[in-house]
Amino acid sequence: MMAELPVDFLYRTPTTGFVSAAARGGAVRAAAQERPVSASVREITVAWENTGDTPLVCQLEIRAKTDFPYRHYVIPAVIYNGNAWGKGKEPKGLALDGKPWVFDHRRTAIPACTVSENGERFFAMFASNKDAASLNASCSMIPCEDGRMLHRILYPGMETPLTYRDRDRYADAREAFITLAPGEPFRTTVYLMEGAPEKEYYATALVEDAALDLLARPFSPRYTPEELETLCCAFARTLLVERNGQTLICTGNLWNGEAYTHRVDFEFGWCGQNGLYARQMIRRGFETDDTDLVRTGTAILDFWADRAGKTGLPYTNYNADLIPAPTADVCNLSYAVAELAVAYRYLAEKGVVKANWLQAAETTAGFLLDRFSEENGFGKAWNVETGECVDGGGTIGAFMIPALCELYAVTRDRRYLEGAQRACRFYRDRDLAKFYCTAGALDTCCIDKETSWPLLSGALALYETDGDAKWLDCAKMAGWYFCSWMFHHDTLPVPGSDFATCGFRTLGGTSVSTQHHHLDPWGAFAVPGMLKLWRYTGDCHWKRRADLLWANAIQNVAPAEGKVFHGHRRPAGAQNEGYFHCRWGGANAPGEINEWLVSWPQAFIWNTASFLRDQDPAAAG
Repeated sequence: MMAELPVDFLYRTPTTGFVSAAARGGAVRAAAQERPVSASVREITVAWENTGDTPLVCQLEIRAKTDFPYRHYVIPAVIYNGNAWGKGKEPKGLALDGKPWVFDHRRTAIPACTVSENGERFFAMFASNKDAASLNASCSMIPCEDGRMLHRILYPGMETPLTYRDRDRYADAREAFITLAPGEPFRTTVYLMEGAPEKEYYATALVEDAALDLLARPFSPRYTPEELETLCCAFARTLLVERNGQTLICTGNLWNGEAYTHRVDFEFGWCGQNGLYARQMIRRGFETDDTDLVRTGTAILDFWADRAGKTGLPYTNYNADLIPAPTADVCNLSYAVAELAVAYRYLAEKGVVKANWLQAAETTAGFLLDRFSEENGFGKAWNVETGECVDGGGTIGAFMIPALCELYAVTRDRRYLEGAQRACRFYRDRDLAKFYCTAGALDTCCIDKETSWPLLSGALALYETDGDAKWLDCAKMAGWYFCSWMFHHDTLPVPGSDFATCGFRTLGGTSVSTQHHHLDPWGAFAVPGMLKLWRYTGDCHWKRRADLLWANAIQNVAPAEGKVFHGHRRPAGAQNEGYFHCRWGGANAPGEINEWLVSWPQAFIWNTASFLRDQDPAAAG
């Protein structure tokens, strides 16, 4: 059995540095009680006491130094081994100009959590949420000259030496202090975790399991899948825009101070989700005998499938005048392959053969398969006219893995299956195996969560095809990485904030990327994969994650009568994109909810609601 690391307790005042709370004659005395939670987790509750005769303004710190050299470290949803990949100006490393980064519990996906590891050992600390005093914490790590790591939890929540306030922008540090009354104990609880990592770079996976068990509270979904299908379809109708006799889905609705107005541009996948909406419209139209809905969805997919550049690649983005962008990113191209293949299969089963859809999907897949490289995989973006690779970076090409699997399911052409297998191995080994994925959030260039979804979904599709355990193992890796961005706790609400007013819960929400520190409903899209992992592994943690992701993603969907928010009414089924849970983004953050009623969340929710309705009652929650 490993020896448990010793823990130190310190305090500082606004005019002094940190000193030991165990030293004789100190202004603060710390008395700790320890309780084993499991073979790898211990709970430490500390009673901090002001030993003087007058109130003391101070900060408190719990620290532990590892007895092994680290090779990898994570602060979930904030720092992934230094955030070296990408062109952003988000926090890098563990310090700025020699001053350690300190992040509060609102910014980290596990409260005030730090993880360091090598291939054989790991250590982690995170705050308890049993009371506000314990949760109102912040965290920091300091690399030591001897190769070991110093883990720190500080009270109260603070952020230094600067506050990451918006994409690539900083504000002043936010210092904060506690006032201890004389002789009155102030109690805080933390969890310490030690052991051997699940696999190299994957210690955070075990910390996620422990945090889920210790911190997550019950969270029931607000709507049934059937209710959500109706609401999402209603919202989709508000996005329909006609241009030059063609009806398409616009990118979203914006508040202009007087009313919601369309942002008129069009995208096949990513933000606009024309493909997914059209496919869902067709399905719902058949299920409800709504021929107009079938006709609308079919016409939308015809528009995208029938317009291509000289390379045969479809255009994936159009402006308000239906002028196409010359560059198509692989995220959008992958959605085109997948949605056209799935919709083709669905209509073929109804006796309607849309050969143009299948041809567009196969042409796109063939183009990318012919250009797959062992350096860049499928690349990131291509010129539709010239066939030039405009950007080769990132994990974004992994979106082709589930797309190729869908195309294989339709055609049974092994070229698509073998291409998916090759791509899954490539992106797994180059990126995911090191516990990072990149460049899927197209408005950033950084480490993010979105590019792990196609590795989760694609690896599961491969496992369902041939039963090879290595694909299931890859899917678990992707699931753990994805959930390192999932909030395992409800942050402390700021009085008077949108979160407090609406009762918005952060538990189960997912942060976007190391550049974009806000929550969004993206987790809805990962729910089917999490449920499949539960079925195939028997590990109930995956079911619990699916439930939390789902309940969070749908909690703010406007009901059938609409929803009054910020003094004006949102239409049925609407939901905004950004939830500013920490000091990032909106001027009123933390706890601000924005007004961008973008297209993609309801497309994802509609897709998952249909999946849940198709499943057995146990899977549907």
